[in-house]
Amino acid sequence: MTVAEFAAIIVAIAVVVAAVVLVMAVNNLNNTLAKLTSTADQLRDEGIAAFRELRALVADADAELDKVDLVIDRADRATTAIAETSARTYEAVQDPMIKTLAVASGTGKVAKGILRGRRRRAGSNDVVPAATQVAADLREPAPRRRGRS
Repeated sequence: MTVAEFAAIIVAIAVVVAAVVLVMAVNNLNNTLAKLTSTADQLRDEGIAAFRELRALVADADAELDKVDLVIDRADRATTAIAETSARTYEAVQDPMIKTLAVASGTGKVAKGILRGRRRRAGSNDVVPAATQVAADLREPAPRRRGRS
């Protein structure tokens, strides 16, 4: 056997080994591709199911938001009505209430003045007309209170 024949046999064995390795690699790639295809199919099926469920949840949430919008709209209308009623009531009651309090305060001062006039007349012989005494009492400054400083 010559060197050329020996080299040809070594090259032939190397080619067979390389072919076997390539066949095994292609077989492994084919198995991996089958697993990837199976995984992709599962992901697609789960993804489609998840998107369907998500659409249903979005539809439910949209329906609930419509209900909440309706409640908020009604509450806004009620708040506006209450504010308007409160403002109108305040306007309607404010002036008569102020006038009533002023009349009551004035009446109280006149009554106190009359009572003071009667007490003074009972204690002294000076006779001062009641209206003059009330006017004088109203002009007198209120006594100052000494309090904490």
